[in-house]
Amino acid sequence: MSTLYVLAAVGLALCAAILVYPYVGYPILVALLARVAPRPFAPRPWEPTVSLVIAAYNEEAVIAKKLENSLELDYPRDKLEIVVASDGSTDGTHAIVERYADRGVRLFVPDRHLGKTGTANAVAPTLRGEVFVFSDATGMFNPSAIRALVRSLADPAVGAATGRVLYQYGGSAVASGFEAYQRFVVPQRRAESVFGSETSVSGSIHALRREAFRPAPAELSFDMVHPLHVALAGYRTVYEADATSLEESRERTADEFRSRVRIAVRAWSYVPYLLARLPACPDRMFVFQVISHKLLRWLSAPLLAVALLCALVLATRGGAHALPLAIGVAACAVAALGLAASRLGRPARLLAAPLFFATIQLAYLVGLARWIGGARMAGWKPDR
Repeated sequence: MSTLYVLAAVGLALCAAILVYPYVGYPILVALLARVAPRPFAPRPWEPTVSLVIAAYNEEAVIAKKLENSLELDYPRDKLEIVVASDGSTDGTHAIVERYADRGVRLFVPDRHLGKTGTANAVAPTLRGEVFVFSDATGMFNPSAIRALVRSLADPAVGAATGRVLYQYGGSAVASGFEAYQRFVVPQRRAESVFGSETSVSGSIHALRREAFRPAPAELSFDMVHPLHVALAGYRTVYEADATSLEESRERTADEFRSRVRIAVRAWSYVPYLLARLPACPDRMFVFQVISHKLLRWLSAPLLAVALLCALVLATRGGAHALPLAIGVAACAVAALGLAASRLGRPARLLAAPLFFATIQLAYLVGLARWIGGARMAGWKPDR
């Protein structure tokens, strides 16, 4: 066997091993660690001053509903500051928010367009709360959400708590695929919180101590950066299932793809920022988790491309050597069938998960290409 075929076989085997670990090996491992090596924390009732920061950009369709939801939360009103941080909305968002000024709602608008993370950096010094709670304008909290979040932060070892996002799923293929993805990832996040720390938080609902907040580069997502900063400060980030935010899932594959490309560009931008800081992280379990859960999963898209190339080289030998390529082509065909069924208005639930997985992988490849080409995603535009 020539050197080229040997390299292709070894490359395919390595890619397969690395691909299996974050999707099969790691979830099994975290489930075991949660059982055999739990690291309990001690939540208790606590009523610190809280600043609820609602990120907004052209949210006139939902902002009034969000503010009514926020004003009805079960938390002492004199200890709850509600701030709408608008990144230069150009619709009627500001006028709607200003109508709530007499009910204690404050509008914050930076002097220039900063993006979601940049606006969070700018508003933070103006907040009065001991705890910052971040939310999106579309996320509707359950009444006890803030109490549940700060209850977790009452443990001095906990620096941040992320809530549980509930989704209203439609009948489309991408919504069904996203629902399957949630069934896969949520148990894993619960388990991670039991023995270690969350590696990301939900932009729709999470809280952190004021002293754990650090400004982040505008091109990065604070969903990823906040747990890193919390770990660098010596705290844990935990999952609080009793704090919920209700959102709607996306219905169109094209919208999901565009959103995932933006997420991917921010993820690739985060990689060098993360790697430069991991050596100084005192929580070695967080280092292990973020590599396993984030870095290796993000690498799956380019690894799949490399694996397909290796399989193509091996297939030229014929016979059984063509089997890996046949498997790869069959997987692509299943995803393509899912997309075709979706566009015909007949989403097949059995094809929804493969379609969603393929959408994410393609988005991360496109995001990587754009990031290498110099693209950065400081700005943001919600998909509505």
